[in-house]
Amino acid sequence: MPTFKNRKCYFHSEDINHIDYKNTRLLRKFLTQYFKIVPRYYAGTCLKHQKEISRAIKNARIMGLIRFTR
Repeated sequence: MPTFKNRKCYFHSEDINHIDYKNTRLLRKFLTQYFKIVPRYYAGTCLKHQKEISRAIKNARIMGLIRFTR
């Protein structure tokens, strides 16, 4: 069974400092085909960035940029 402890956070490896709710192309990478938020262990993000992603996706949903469900 592979271990994922050495996996680096996506945002640390790509040098992305700010997660904007208007950047739907970036946010779509962290949604399933049914528009659910992907868990941390699948997304490959640290806790700090996962919380920022969740907040940005929720804001984008409220603003109407991303659908709630399929």
